[in-house]
Amino acid sequence: MLMSLGQFIFRTSTLAFHEIQRQRAWNYAENTVAFGRAKKQFMGAGADSVTLPGLIYEEHGFGTRFALDELAGMADTGQGFVLMDGSGYLYGIFVIDSIDETKSILIDNGVPRKVDYTLKLSRVDDERIEMQSAAEPEGTV
Repeated sequence: MLMSLGQFIFRTSTLAFHEIQRQRAWNYAENTVAFGRAKKQFMGAGADSVTLPGLIYEEHGFGTRFALDELAGMADTGQGFVLMDGSGYLYGIFVIDSIDETKSILIDNGVPRKVDYTLKLSRVDDERIEMQSAAEPEGTV
């Protein structure tokens, strides 16, 4: 397993991506100071997004184009899903913002041999999920 988004499992046979791009930001309020440089006040965590670009070569056993339809169905619910990689690292709860796909190398019935896709996710929970996942077992000091 490369990663899971809710009950959807990313693996070579379903949907494999070739990299994980994560962008995180923090918010600051800026206060103007007379005769000096503006001061910044930390306001908390900002946007956290993940982009998963990948390829589907279905006839060679790398993914299935129907997996994108399954993800689109998940996006249609508007719900957030837990994003976790194969090592157990918990990213948080993410919604599916968009799925971009390009189908190419079409055969005579219109079925693509190659599908490039990009899945874009945005985090919707706060840091409390990380504290819960890092909790120490009872009885330890």
